[in-house]
Amino acid sequence: MKVETGPIQLLAAAMAMVNATAWILWSRWERPGYGVELRARLQPHPLIARGGDLVQVAPLIYPVLVVAAPSWAYDGSMNWSTEIDLALQGVGLGLWALGLAVGLWAALAIGAYGAVSGVTVDHELVSDGPYRYIRHPIYTALIAIAVGTTLVFRSYLLLGVAALSTFTHLWWAAAEEKLLGSPDGLGRVYDTYASSTGRFLPRVRRSRPPTGPS
Repeated sequence: MKVETGPIQLLAAAMAMVNATAWILWSRWERPGYGVELRARLQPHPLIARGGDLVQVAPLIYPVLVVAAPSWAYDGSMNWSTEIDLALQGVGLGLWALGLAVGLWAALAIGAYGAVSGVTVDHELVSDGPYRYIRHPIYTALIAIAVGTTLVFRSYLLLGVAALSTFTHLWWAAAEEKLLGSPDGLGRVYDTYASSTGRFLPRVRRSRPPTGPS
């Protein structure tokens, strides 16, 4: 079904500008981490490493494709169309905005460590900002951005990217936690921190039942 693409192009243009601004800020905050000395390094499979780069970049540049070629990127054979598209797009826009907000908050909190794939010589635990509640807020943000952008533009292609995003970030999260909890990482300090925080979402704290005589 052909749809009017003018409004979606305007939305895509706005999203592209916000994405570009966020990426510039993100890169600026993590820049000091490039080239630092590491005492332990993560060694991902090349497919994981390259896949991680793809899932980070693809959702951020996809709005540009919608602006330039809406008949292919929004209303082509790689896009779905249903009666609830508008509702799904609203959810997607919210996820995208939330992902960007959390991602920027996390990038500011973690700073130079955002560029590190391992443990630096003087590595310290980051537990400020969103890291107070979850251990991998940047991965949460990237998954939310991928899923949100998928829903906004109704794209099967981005749906595959979102699935790959979830898979690669699950791998990175598990690998980082194993390293940081080891003697080469932060050891018990990290284990204690991990026991009180969620991996991708905040933990639901259950209230303790009352004790003593009833």
